Amino acid sequence: MVSVVRRLRRTQASLDASRRLLEIELNRRYELAGELVVAARRAGVPTTTLGPLAGARSLALGFREQQLALCEQAGSENALSVALHRVLATVSADSTLRNDWSVQRPALDATTVEQRLAGAVRVYNGVATSMNALVRALPAGPVASAFGGRTAALFEAAAAVVVDESEAPTTVFARV
Repeated sequence: MVSVVRRLRRTQASLDASRRLLEIELNRRYELAGELVVAARRAGVPTTTLGPLAGARSLALGFREQQLALCEQAGSENALSVALHRVLATVSADSTLRNDWSVQRPALDATTVEQRLAGAVRVYNGVATSMNALVRALPAGPVASAFGGRTAALFEAAAAVVVDESEAPTTVFARV
């Protein structure tokens, strides 16, 4: 029984730390998406290209502020990821923008944050899966539940976003 409680405490601490890491990376992406929109707009990228990114960013921020369930937040984050990658593909395809450091810096930073965010999601979902297995397994489950163990929601969208394969790869937070 003591070992189950210790494992529960360790897993809960890991879950909390991975959730904080996920939130940090999401915050970085929100900031960089805004910077990218401003820089690309100044460089003359059409509003029709930047509008979906600004809208998806607003949607994701709104879902987060409303403190919706993780699966609902993941859906809006998928939309933001798709819009961000479309703008990044536009920036990399335009020869004048490839040489404009004011656009390239936020674009490169956004690419790095997308990779870090994908890693943070994998870590969080791995720890959440471990917590769920601990709480549901026998004989540890009833003991873990008695000491405050609860299942953890995964950060995955209910339905994956389908993207044209010819475009830049996207970060999709859904199980395949």
